[in-house]
Amino acid sequence: MKKTVAFLIVIVSLISGCTFNVQVLTPAPVVGSATPTATRQIASPVATISATAVPPPVGFTPTTSEPIFYGAYASSDARSVVGQSAFPAGTKEVFAIWTYQNMHAGVMIKREWFLNGKPWLLREGPWDFAKYGEDGVVRDISIYEDVFSLPPGVYQLKIYIDNVSQPIGRFTGDQPETWLNFEILPTESISESISPDQQWRAVVLGGHILILRDTNGTPMELFDGREIPYFAWFPNSQHILFIDRERSEPAGTMAAIRDDLWIVDILSQETRLVYESDTALGIGSGFVISPYSNHIASTEGSGGGDACFVDTRLIFFETASDYRSVKVLKQEQFSGLPTLPDSSVYPTAVGQWEDEGQFEVPLSVTCTLNKALPGSYVFNMTQLSAVKK
Repeated sequence: MKKTVAFLIVIVSLISGCTFNVQVLTPAPVVGSATPTATRQIASPVATISATAVPPPVGFTPTTSEPIFYGAYASSDARSVVGQSAFPAGTKEVFAIWTYQNMHAGVMIKREWFLNGKPWLLREGPWDFAKYGEDGVVRDISIYEDVFSLPPGVYQLKIYIDNVSQPIGRFTGDQPETWLNFEILPTESISESISPDQQWRAVVLGGHILILRDTNGTPMELFDGREIPYFAWFPNSQHILFIDRERSEPAGTMAAIRDDLWIVDILSQETRLVYESDTALGIGSGFVISPYSNHIASTEGSGGGDACFVDTRLIFFETASDYRSVKVLKQEQFSGLPTLPDSSVYPTAVGQWEDEGQFEVPLSVTCTLNKALPGSYVFNMTQLSAVKK
């Protein structure tokens, strides 16, 4: 924690626009968030940095005679006329550029910076009319760190004139947003998935932050957890299933994993914990969501084996119509599976949904000479039965 505070102080000392007073907002400890705050709108990674050029917001012509800021964008070049939504790891400076009108001496300006959805920096002071004048474009405000580079993460900027939030962002309907978003990518790899209707992109940033971007590039944070190893879209393109993983001692062993299963509604941003496991979920298979119904197939267990015992079994989830809860069906509840003393029946590959409520998966049986027992079995969710094909 002492290192974090010291690092933030270094960053503050290097912020441009020295006429503003500076206040460091020490972030709260990072914890899992089941109900994200609506204002935690953030940017997500993109595959190619050179493809992230974003033009300033268009279509907004201020009609007010009051002081106003609008058309903000972020860039690594103060002279740029287009913005970027993402910057590579190691970026040392990012400029916030915006247009202003009707300004006059005496108005108070406040800039709020957020990093990964948490308050980061607050700067405020009077408008420098002698420097900027009444109308124009601000191009000399930036955050930068020459020695270590800016920390990776998702940034948000809000600006106020006399405590009135300004319409600096892009349009969402008929009004511009009151925030600017961009991201500095981490050095570690990221994972992403496009929704079935191609309208949304879900991304896990830094291994633990689930974020979302629509086709217009509007970003939002859905969940900040411990570790998100698996996530998957439901066929309706409105809900995402994901695991929040807790690792404990002894570190590095599967026996030390405890997984929670969550469902998030991307429209309401409501996140629901639907199942708590005392071991790992999705080892070797992740999730297989039925395209025909509201069923999910996965595995539960560490995946380890000892003699005739294998710690892996099938588990199925049936979601409620509102996706706020699930019914759990475990492998041992299904009739028709091989039952031998001192043996284990476990999946050996990722299965597939054949139709509504019918899941086919290859199974193996330990410590048996009966070659007829292993093979593909079809699990019936309604009859709770398994039949060998």
